[in-house]
Amino acid sequence: MSDPELRSSTPLDPRKLRAGLTITIAIGVTVGVGVALATGGREVLAGMAKLNVAWLLLALALSGLSWLGQGLGFAALKPRGVHTNLLRMTSAFLGGDFAALVTPFGSGGIPVGVFCLTREGLTAGESSAIIAMHSLLTGLFFLVVGAVAAIVMPLKTKGAETIMWSGLAAIAVVLAFVVWLAARPHAAKDRLNRLFSGAWLKRALGARRAERFAAAVDREATQFARDLRTLTHERPSHLALSFFGLFMSRVCLVVCLPVVMLGLGWRGDIAPLLATAVGAMALMIVSPTPGGSGAVEVATAALLSTQPGVSGPMAGAATLLWRGVTYYTEVIAGWLLFTRYLATKPRSSEAPRG
Repeated sequence: MSDPELRSSTPLDPRKLRAGLTITIAIGVTVGVGVALATGGREVLAGMAKLNVAWLLLALALSGLSWLGQGLGFAALKPRGVHTNLLRMTSAFLGGDFAALVTPFGSGGIPVGVFCLTREGLTAGESSAIIAMHSLLTGLFFLVVGAVAAIVMPLKTKGAETIMWSGLAAIAVVLAFVVWLAARPHAAKDRLNRLFSGAWLKRALGARRAERFAAAVDREATQFARDLRTLTHERPSHLALSFFGLFMSRVCLVVCLPVVMLGLGWRGDIAPLLATAVGAMALMIVSPTPGGSGAVEVATAALLSTQPGVSGPMAGAATLLWRGVTYYTEVIAGWLLFTRYLATKPRSSEAPRG
């Protein structure tokens, strides 16, 4: 079981996350205005205003369903003895993913995700195992689906394929690293122990605090290795269920793009739109900006404008609407849930761990 102080500590300064939220929204607004001006100005806003409400509601429903898919991905990976439900796991995902969406390279997602899961009765080691496996499955999804999309539904925009394959290559590198952690968790534990037992930590924290911190790392790393082995060797069906939830979640977000386009009155071949959405979401993962803000909007608008029957104003309107539905709604929901987690105590497990 985790040290109480470790379990209840805030992973990142909430003020920094609020600053990240402000910066993310500022980038989004700035880039949104730039996209609107570059693709048609007032015509973009007029097009957005004409969006059929039924199609907008459908897109929002798909976005909400994608959250439940991610919650299912978390719930399938939870260890035995942890009594929670799909909605709580969905809340934990949204609270943790909020930090990933407002920090460069998603750097805040792991510590805040672990923090939110400990609020649902898991230890830090168990939470880390879930986050690591979820990251592995996410990378696997984009690596497979992105490659298929790039081959079967090639993007015609100049440089688009380079962007797509570069993004997939970056994901492959990250995925290979996570696979190494999953395949050799005890070796990773030994590396961590050596890293945090060094003299640099004693100079930074002082000898007594450094010893306590190193002991906590060793304890949680041991739990992490045990839980990761359980997931990969003893509960493969749970991995399959988790991947299904993640797959369903991403498909919902990808389908949102053609739904928005249909709501704007567009009629044409849907396949290139699906490839565009997959590429944009992969770019969001590897972009250094929070949640891919700026890069995703520019790339999506550029790719959409090359599709037959898609005018510049329609491409701009669809880009802004799609990002609003699939990204900014999650940012807002995640911020509200993360704030709630900050004000609550961790849930206690109602049964001993097996």
